[in-house]
Amino acid sequence: MKPVLADFGNRQIEIAVPKHAVVIEFEDKSLLADPVTATIEAISVPHGSPPLSELAGPGKRVAIGFDDPTRPSATVQTIIPAIVQRLLDSGVSADDIVLICACSNHRKWTQTELAQYLGPNICGRFWPSGQILNHDCYDQLQLKFLGTSNIGKYYVELNRRYIEADLMIYVGNVMAAGFSSYTGTGVVIGLASTRSIASHHSLQKIRKHGFQIDDKVNKQPHSVKGDMNALLEEVTGKRVFYVNAVPGSSGKFAGVFAGYAREVRPPSWAVADSIFRYPAPEADVLIIGIPEILSLGSSDNTLLAASGVLSPPRLCPERPILREGGVVIGLCPSRGYIDPERYPSYQAAINLYAQYNTVNSLVNHEEEFDVYTDYRHRYTNGYAFPPLHAFWLLYQFSYTQKRAGAVIMAGTSNPEAFRSLGILPAENFDEAWKLATKLVGKDPVTVVAPTYWSRPSFKFDVTS
Repeated sequence: MKPVLADFGNRQIEIAVPKHAVVIEFEDKSLLADPVTATIEAISVPHGSPPLSELAGPGKRVAIGFDDPTRPSATVQTIIPAIVQRLLDSGVSADDIVLICACSNHRKWTQTELAQYLGPNICGRFWPSGQILNHDCYDQLQLKFLGTSNIGKYYVELNRRYIEADLMIYVGNVMAAGFSSYTGTGVVIGLASTRSIASHHSLQKIRKHGFQIDDKVNKQPHSVKGDMNALLEEVTGKRVFYVNAVPGSSGKFAGVFAGYAREVRPPSWAVADSIFRYPAPEADVLIIGIPEILSLGSSDNTLLAASGVLSPPRLCPERPILREGGVVIGLCPSRGYIDPERYPSYQAAINLYAQYNTVNSLVNHEEEFDVYTDYRHRYTNGYAFPPLHAFWLLYQFSYTQKRAGAVIMAGTSNPEAFRSLGILPAENFDEAWKLATKLVGKDPVTVVAPTYWSRPSFKFDVTS
């Protein structure tokens, strides 16, 4: 056996794994020396689009959407000031610029949080005049229905103020996402209504366009965002000017790309492939370290901790990282505590899942959760996650739960909270390891991702 230092809540612990275990941690490579200069160059020579200075001009009303604070702050703090300055230099009035936080089906963010995320200069300049807004995924006065997309028949309903601007700009991140995809070009997700999000986050759609890897149909994945972006362009007669960063760690970038959606995706994804894909064998046992803070909140939260162990097996572009019947072990001292003010629907959704023990039956309860007055009120007025967010998480869990022989949470102080999600609790890693080897054998192929969530997430590139 050999020692490995792994994330475990607010500290790291040493675990003993087989000497042949493959340990994978994100490492920065090929980083830009000057992200600000790279941003200026990107907006000056974009992909498939005229330069930003030609798109802008006096009298133009400009809407800048941006990824919400679940993404790295360095992206918005580097790119938005460069965009604003270019707009002003091109004759756009500061009064004609609005910045919209693309909250998607996440919660809204407080002034303090947005100030910390955007930086004091941008927030100080635009917040007092009401030019920084949170997107609202329910307020029909803020939304405009554009129709259903041509291929996937997705419901496209987006932020009205954004799509009615003369110039639409979006600042985002190209980061590892499920299976073969990456984030980025995200207007149709981040600035969508709940009805729109439900049309592609539903259990049926997740399964249909998820990882159908065993019959190898994933080589040319259906592009949900591409389909929806095409409708946006068709109906509005305008195209979104994207500025996307490929972020590394510690505020560094591997690349910055600007241009229209279809044209900007290939070069940005190529760079993402070069930094986010790590070779790995198909694992009998996959071990994931889970830190105290995840992008959506504390890993004390039952669903968020569960996401920490159940999501990584979905991030593999070619073949499954986990063999059929393999075991996933999460390392987390989670108390299984859910803040009812911030995540009002989470525990009720878990209770419902425990009652049925299958996500299939949750679908029939979406509508009652979605219209529940208290959940809606807390979202609208109390910076809480909207009602159906818990459902989207539970639906995404179903891939790993179906594929794995067991999912184990090692170190939790609230075993029952995880049993209700079909996750086996273990007192510590040694106990989890013993249970895993009983299921898969004494000499398992083992992959360890000890800092998977405290560094940029990556994809397991299982090629043989």
